[in-house]
Amino acid sequence: MTAFLQTDPGTESLDGPQFATVNGSGAKADFLLGGRRLIAELKTLNRDPKDQTTRVLRERLSQEDAPIVFGSLGVSKVIEGLHDHDKVSKQIIDLAGRAVRRHLKKANDQIGASKERLSLPNAGGLVILMNDSEPMIDAAAIGYAIKSAFDAGGSGYPHITNVWACIESHRIRMQGGREGYPQIHVFTSLERQPELDFMGRMLGAWGSANGARVERLEHRGDWDVMRPIYDGPPPTIELS
Repeated sequence: MTAFLQTDPGTESLDGPQFATVNGSGAKADFLLGGRRLIAELKTLNRDPKDQTTRVLRERLSQEDAPIVFGSLGVSKVIEGLHDHDKVSKQIIDLAGRAVRRHLKKANDQIGASKERLSLPNAGGLVILMNDSEPMIDAAAIGYAIKSAFDAGGSGYPHITNVWACIESHRIRMQGGREGYPQIHVFTSLERQPELDFMGRMLGAWGSANGARVERLEHRGDWDVMRPIYDGPPPTIELS
């Protein structure tokens, strides 16, 4: 991702020597993009929620009203008959999205610090979330975590105007039976049209750089559109 961003002539690395004095030892973002139109911070999702998810399920399935499970079943199938299945499902989704929320909070502070030091009050803030190794933090969990974070406290992220989640830990089903790697772009305001145009071009360039192209999926808010497809067996949890 770093190499890709640096191919654009409008990209400036905030680790560069020209920014050493202004940055000092304080918090800072990673890049200036598009002629300083966007301040970008890269974050990698690399904390597997498997152990915490296992603990939640073990505790709930140890109660008297829980089903007895034989063999391998999807989590949704195991908990669908529970009277509090919505609560349990939300707990599991929240665990998968915990790293997302933590990264958003830190990135907001870093982008804000860079805006102030570089006197760029009108610059947008872009958080790039990358996941190429954690299959349990899938596209739907990431999308839900981003949405719930902004729904619950959008004012807590005043410096973030765009989030791009680049996911290669699994694939998803596309039209015509094809498969592809999911990319999620979330933006906070349709009024920042130049940023949206820039993001559209950048996502297209990302596809081209990887020998592919970006295609829009009509999801209409249905997370099932991003159901993961794994190269091997799906992530499993041992409850016994």
